[in-house]
Amino acid sequence: GFFLSWLFYKLLKRVKVDETMREKLKQLQKQGTVVYAIKYRGQLDYLMYHYYFRANRFPAPKLAFDVNVSLLLPVTRFLKVYSSRFSSFFRTGAFPDPYDSGVYRNAIVNGTTSLLFLVDEKGFMQHFIQFGKDRLEFLMEVQRELDRPIFLVPLLTLYRQGPERENPTFQDVLFRFKDHPGAISKIILFFRHHRQALIDFGEPINLKEYCMESHPPEHSPNRLAQDLRNRLIGRIDNQKRVVLGPIMKSRQQFKETVLQDPALTRKIESKSAGKRETLKRIRRQAGAFFDEIAADYSIVYVHGLISIFRWFMKRVFEGIEVDHAGMAKVREWARKGPVIYVPSHKSHIDYLVLNYVLHEHYTHIPRIAAGQNLAFWPMGHIFRKCGAFFIRRSFRDPLYVEVFNRYIKALLEDGHPIEFFIEGGRSRNGKLVFPKKGFLSILLQAHKEGYCEDLIFVPAAIAYDRVLEENAYLKEIAGEKKEKENFRQILKARGFLKRSYGKIHIRFAPPFSLKEYLSQRPGASPQEIRQSLALELVQAINSVTPLTPLSLLATAILANHRRGFFSSELLATVKTLMVFLRKRGILITPSLSDVERATNETLALLLKWRILESIQDEQSTEEPFYYLDEEKKVQLEYYKNSIIHYMIGHAFAAISLLSGKEEEKEQASLASDFDFLMDLFRNEFVFDQSKDTGSSILEIMEFFIEEGYVSRNDMVHSYRITKLGYEKLPIWAALAKTFVESYWIAVRSAGSKMADGKPEEGVKHAMVLGRRLYKSGAVDHIGALSPLNFQNAFTVLHKHLHGRTSGTESEAPERLAKLGQRLYAMAHYGRS
Repeated sequence: GFFLSWLFYKLLKRVKVDETMREKLKQLQKQGTVVYAIKYRGQLDYLMYHYYFRANRFPAPKLAFDVNVSLLLPVTRFLKVYSSRFSSFFRTGAFPDPYDSGVYRNAIVNGTTSLLFLVDEKGFMQHFIQFGKDRLEFLMEVQRELDRPIFLVPLLTLYRQGPERENPTFQDVLFRFKDHPGAISKIILFFRHHRQALIDFGEPINLKEYCMESHPPEHSPNRLAQDLRNRLIGRIDNQKRVVLGPIMKSRQQFKETVLQDPALTRKIESKSAGKRETLKRIRRQAGAFFDEIAADYSIVYVHGLISIFRWFMKRVFEGIEVDHAGMAKVREWARKGPVIYVPSHKSHIDYLVLNYVLHEHYTHIPRIAAGQNLAFWPMGHIFRKCGAFFIRRSFRDPLYVEVFNRYIKALLEDGHPIEFFIEGGRSRNGKLVFPKKGFLSILLQAHKEGYCEDLIFVPAAIAYDRVLEENAYLKEIAGEKKEKENFRQILKARGFLKRSYGKIHIRFAPPFSLKEYLSQRPGASPQEIRQSLALELVQAINSVTPLTPLSLLATAILANHRRGFFSSELLATVKTLMVFLRKRGILITPSLSDVERATNETLALLLKWRILESIQDEQSTEEPFYYLDEEKKVQLEYYKNSIIHYMIGHAFAAISLLSGKEEEKEQASLASDFDFLMDLFRNEFVFDQSKDTGSSILEIMEFFIEEGYVSRNDMVHSYRITKLGYEKLPIWAALAKTFVESYWIAVRSAGSKMADGKPEEGVKHAMVLGRRLYKSGAVDHIGALSPLNFQNAFTVLHKHLHGRTSGTESEAPERLAKLGQRLYAMAHYGRS
């Protein structure tokens, strides 16, 4: 009635629900009949679901099997129901059975949304003793008569996100995680934790499809009903694990599991050579390694850090923009096995951002692989308590390697999700760093050895309107030494609280199963699997990296307006880039739905941040003129690089078209230049491995032709740049020009610096030479003076000059000269 509706609305208004299921359930309701399945019998549960779902426009259960809710009906309906029941009693001597009388059957046939209990002591004994039908067996009989399917939807309510313990305390049993709390405990739980309470759903079962499955002929209908019940209970328990994580062992239990591993024990004994004192020392060392590595998870610390981060977010950022559809997919896949989160790494707070988003979406947070540099006091202790385990940069000690590997296997064996950064460290220049495969190898080995049946990989992109460490990165790019992380840095970081860093954006690539991935590559070697999987993960991250207003404007400014611009000129370039990005289906942030507004707002921010300056005549109606100092261009390079992977192929093609003196560029020459640049920059960019040169060039040139930048001569297989192309193609070429100039500088500075096989020693010399060339006008882009680019360039050059297929050492100077000439021509297109 009205009073109960009002009461439950007030009580349940703060309860959370998986909103993505609303439309899915409505679709199921249109296709057939929805029957919710909860694990244990409970009249309060039925009332909660009925009123909550009705208030929130979900298909609400109007019927609960084997529960008499007539006392809760409005008076008129109550009298009508009981009049009918007593009339039947006086006629037959018994109250009508809803199964025999057809009440339940008619409700299901008519599509009435219902609720049933899977574990019901009272109902089971009643049916068992009186030879009644199991309710699932009854539903299967009704389904065989229907064309429309019955959808069984597992349903559960959780009152707190903390994990269940293997050895629960008295308080845990009384208030938190007793699997089947009584009515009073349930009420206490609700009033203690109603702000954290969640109504969640397992994966639905189509009963029509289940009945059509091939089952063993000896299985009776009752046996099939039992199998169906076990499936539903399994799905409820799986969904519970998604939210709460695996049942938690103590840190000491983990330590004993790892250190008493037979393989580790044999290695320790072998290393001790039978000497008792040596054995004690090595065992003590193994214990110390475990203490150095292992997390010490505490839900109290997690909730505390989440609260602090929530406050921090409100002070520093304008919020987190989450891919809700992607997040829903992650929760679905998390039912299938241990999840391995592989996010991009732009900032130290990436750890917190992903965990915060997972926590807010009721998904158990992972154990995080953190660098040993973050283990400083007190943050190391806090991070460890929030699920971080620490990893050294170097694995030189074989015993440390064994302990670390066994710890990872123990995590996977218990079903813990894990988060690691495949880039190794944070990106200092905005691009995704080339993948490091060490930790991935450990995961693959654990799967191969049977510590987990499957692994679910979830690549994710975390993008910032403005990254917190921007100034520190600029100093490192300028050649300053990286400052070691310590508590003093945290205190100095209080200055962040006085600034605004815009929004954070997080996007999830489609999750995938390692088992399925391996099944598609039956003959591949472990090395091939490791290499291809690492590249696939990085490509997946790149594919969902969102386009933000700042990254778009930074790209437009550096591509076409390095000396200055009017806002109308910048907007034209922005629209040119947006045409391409929209055709490619690139993910854009909602703020870019109105490009002109986003451009003006971002210009205002760049002025506020003093990245841009403006010149305006207050007595004139002319729009202001914007410009930026040379050093500020390096600042914008970071944000341009975050999306450059979407356009780098087009940039290579544009450089090829613009360089050289021929009026028409032959397709063979274009392909040669494209292959050359792809090979040269293989350590800079992760290219799409599924496309060959021919198909890539064809796709790029089709776009350039469609936009009117070039025309094609099919007779001689060549391309001619149009008048519009001479205006627009430099925009694309400028995106790669920074890197071409960097490598040209590296070639110029190479000489003797390359002879000793240590590419890093040439970086300092390249920085000096680069500044000289920039000041003299031989280099256009200040971003080319990047030590990160030089490091990669020297690595490639060393292989190019001294590799096995590079010819003799005496030929190296000639090869270097030819390479320099080719890069010079590509870097100086458009110059007479």
